[in-house]
Amino acid sequence: MVSKFVTAAAVTALAVASLATAAPSALADSGTPAPARQVLEGGLSFSGYDAAVAEANGYVIKTNAAGMQYSVKKDASPQEDTAAQQKAAAKWSKVSTRPSAYAESNDACGKAYLEGNATGNASISIRTGFKLLPGDAAIFYYWKVDAVDHGGVTHKPWGPSGLADRNAWEGRWNHGGLTRGDAYSIISPESYALLDDGSYCHPVPLTVYYTIY
Repeated sequence: MVSKFVTAAAVTALAVASLATAAPSALADSGTPAPARQVLEGGLSFSGYDAAVAEANGYVIKTNAAGMQYSVKKDASPQEDTAAQQKAAAKWSKVSTRPSAYAESNDACGKAYLEGNATGNASISIRTGFKLLPGDAAIFYYWKVDAVDHGGVTHKPWGPSGLADRNAWEGRWNHGGLTRGDAYSIISPESYALLDDGSYCHPVPLTVYYTIY
């Protein structure tokens, strides 16, 4: 079931990839030096449930009288069922009211972050990851950062891999042999975290800018 998410997200990623491919030539026209280091944080948004993943981890996806889907433990008490509906309602409300598909305020699942640091010797250091809401746990993830400089585009993937019920994940990447000048890195929309209750979460495509020297 996980593979279907990667395939669906890849469609969105094609648009980003096409922009990134053309980006090195566009960088030359910016005219404004970028900082050597930049750190950004944005939402980790929610886009629905994977029923098979929920089932495998002791949850079931239900639909309440209002037509809202929610995930709840199979042996949940009435009180726990009510709490699960309230939790789901909070997630779905951020999906339906966000001003755009990648609104940074859409933190229904938690937060994602990206740091880009030009470290000299035509190299960069990247730090990225996510932190889920308290009490939530990821069992699977895939994450990718695209680094763009005047020489081209480099892709750095992490996973896909299991996370064994972790509330947070972080990846680091040191990359050299780049072309000096303005550059940037972006979290790919292919990235996602899959929670044990079946929640499917993905980061906004945060972009950090820096000057390679």
